[in-house]
Amino acid sequence: KDKGIYKIISGSISKNAQLEIEPIYENLSITSIIKDDDKNILFSTKKNGIFRLNPLNQLIHISKENGLETNEINLLHKDRNGNLWIGSNGAGLIKLNLSAFTYYDNINGLNKNNIFGISHDNDGNVWVVTSDDGVFKYDGKNSFHYKEKDGLGSNNVKAIVKDEKGNLWFATNNGLTKYTNGIFKNYTTSDGLPSNQTKSLLIDVKGNLWIGTNGGGLVKYDFKTFKTYTTKNGLSHNYIHSLFEDSKENIWIGTGNGINKLTNETFIAFPSSKLCNPYISSITEDKYGIIWFGTDRCLTRYDGIDFKSFTTKNGLSSDVIYLVHFNKRGNLWVGTNNGIDKINFNSYGQIDAIKNYGFKEGFVGIECNSRAIYEDEKNNLWIGTVKGLIKYNPSDDRENVFESKTYITNVKLFFEPVDWLKFTQNLTKWDNLPIDIELNHNQNHLSFEFNSINLTQPKGIKYSFILEGFDENWIPATTKDVATYSNLPPGNYIFKVKSRNNDGVWNQEPATFSFSINPPFWKTWWFYILATIIIFYSVFKISSIKEKRQLEISRELEFKVKERTLVIEKQRDEKEVLLKEIHHRVKNNMQVINSLLSIQSSYTKDKNALALFGEAQNRIRSMALIHEKMYQSGDLSKIDFEDYILALTKDLISTYSINKDIRLDLQIKPIKFGIDTLIPIGLLLNEIISNTLKYAFVNKPSGTISIYLKQKEHDEYELIIGDDGIGMKQGLLEKDDETLGMELIKVFVSQVDGEITHLDKKGTYYKIIFKKREKK
Repeated sequence: KDKGIYKIISGSISKNAQLEIEPIYENLSITSIIKDDDKNILFSTKKNGIFRLNPLNQLIHISKENGLETNEINLLHKDRNGNLWIGSNGAGLIKLNLSAFTYYDNINGLNKNNIFGISHDNDGNVWVVTSDDGVFKYDGKNSFHYKEKDGLGSNNVKAIVKDEKGNLWFATNNGLTKYTNGIFKNYTTSDGLPSNQTKSLLIDVKGNLWIGTNGGGLVKYDFKTFKTYTTKNGLSHNYIHSLFEDSKENIWIGTGNGINKLTNETFIAFPSSKLCNPYISSITEDKYGIIWFGTDRCLTRYDGIDFKSFTTKNGLSSDVIYLVHFNKRGNLWVGTNNGIDKINFNSYGQIDAIKNYGFKEGFVGIECNSRAIYEDEKNNLWIGTVKGLIKYNPSDDRENVFESKTYITNVKLFFEPVDWLKFTQNLTKWDNLPIDIELNHNQNHLSFEFNSINLTQPKGIKYSFILEGFDENWIPATTKDVATYSNLPPGNYIFKVKSRNNDGVWNQEPATFSFSINPPFWKTWWFYILATIIIFYSVFKISSIKEKRQLEISRELEFKVKERTLVIEKQRDEKEVLLKEIHHRVKNNMQVINSLLSIQSSYTKDKNALALFGEAQNRIRSMALIHEKMYQSGDLSKIDFEDYILALTKDLISTYSINKDIRLDLQIKPIKFGIDTLIPIGLLLNEIISNTLKYAFVNKPSGTISIYLKQKEHDEYELIIGDDGIGMKQGLLEKDDETLGMELIKVFVSQVDGEITHLDKKGTYYKIIFKKREKK
């Protein structure tokens, strides 16, 4: 009784049998024994917690110091999912999470809170370095301590690395230290180092040793000489916090001012604005060639083109990242101040799932130390934390393959609980939720509450949901257990929710809730039909009324138009009569004047006076002829130019009693002019033709008078008038002592905004360019 744990080596259990036993752990009061699915044997005790004996005969103690709620255990039980349950004394029922983490709290040196570097030597010993107590070697059973007195450069050690020959190198605050076959050798500034404050170490694929210093820049050691790189060589900063060599043999450097990459002896600096924080605590590369950086504000990913940051919003346990490491199993490990995270990737290199390990999962160290991670040949991870050294054995990290059962527990309207019995009697038996409920159009704000049961790791559960009929895709995984939809339009919906356990296993059958929201009466099919009928009838009725009214208006307008047309026609007829009367009277008056001049001329014998009387009479006749043509014309406002010219010319030939063969050459386009244009043009022609008849054909039996008229652009016209008589001297138009006839010609030309030129041709020819003057 109360003797501890013993193993039977040989013999059989029977009355009076002699058994050969081996003591494993003595002086314990064992309360129960059980075997788990991994062939571990577990022993519960009255006051000393639980002991686990693995197949390798290694005994692991589980107590309050590494996560157990109490050390007083009465009973152990295994359920059908392989979960282990503890019946305790005073702490109730406890679920035991057997961890893949081993905590070396009882090994001297391995329980230090300031471990900043871990490595193995060629003999399989684990070495850890601390920031104030030197280095420790652990051979699996015992630890060995080395300090300054043993030859170490300083007790403040920040990094450790093993070279190709198996030598161990330590970065201290008093230079670089090498350990070979039990002997320490120190290198300082006197040996070529730029600074004794060394902080980070790296062995590249060529076997060179790289040393990062505090303020002295980056150092390359080929085991013969030290070569220093500083800001003068292109570094962003001389404080080097972290070093890493990628698969392309580029050296990545985390400096005091962001990231640098050394390629072919050339430094490439990346802008600090691309990073959430320029302090880079740790660097690694995944199998896809992506570079990962740990900072105290986020985890950063660089794919060769862009930087992308990840935080707690993406599933990390913390934004403060102390270490990053890509292990041989293809996982990215991220050590934070709140545990350590394992990131799984899909086949496209994108993050598929993040698993957080904290105190409940056996990672009792909680806060990791910068760059303090090492992977041994067996794929175990050794991690330095503020509570000492922790080993992660991936073989003990069993995946939770059990699906989480998901339930919809409540449905609320406008955030308020609902008594669904007031809506329907068709309810589920367990949760009293309605089945295929129909809601009114104003009951369109719903909240769905749900949960999932997974006894292995309840806090690792995440949910994804979709409202079919509204959402196009499933909502990304979230820890929220409520989904709210507001202002849902009328329609049929199915809300589906599924859950994922802590290892990313989704349940295949989601929980569902079907419902429909009826449209308001003004959006129902019968209302649409009724509204359509009413609209068509209204349109027909309005069209009929409008058509009838339009017909009445048309008739009324037609009557008014006819009435107005009669008035206008009467006024037009009256106006035509009046205009004809005016033109007739003007013509008669001019004939009276012409008769008076004729009578007056009979009282004188003076030839000059008689000539003047004759010219005046000709001019009056030319104007009278215009008015005669006006009242004879059907238009009353315009006269055909060719008819007028023909009548005027014949009248002048008759007046001057020319007994010669005078031929008229008229080339006139069908053009009509009003009185404002025709009077000055008629008087102009009267003067020129009169002069022609008087002077052009002296001593000639015959002659030709030519008159040409054509329209040019817009209202501009070209008139050419001339004869083939004896001709006129050139320059007569430009002389100052011109005759009255020539002066009148110029006056008449100016009245139609024209220009007259004397053409150089046989006989006498004038070209007049003028514009039509019409009152609009």
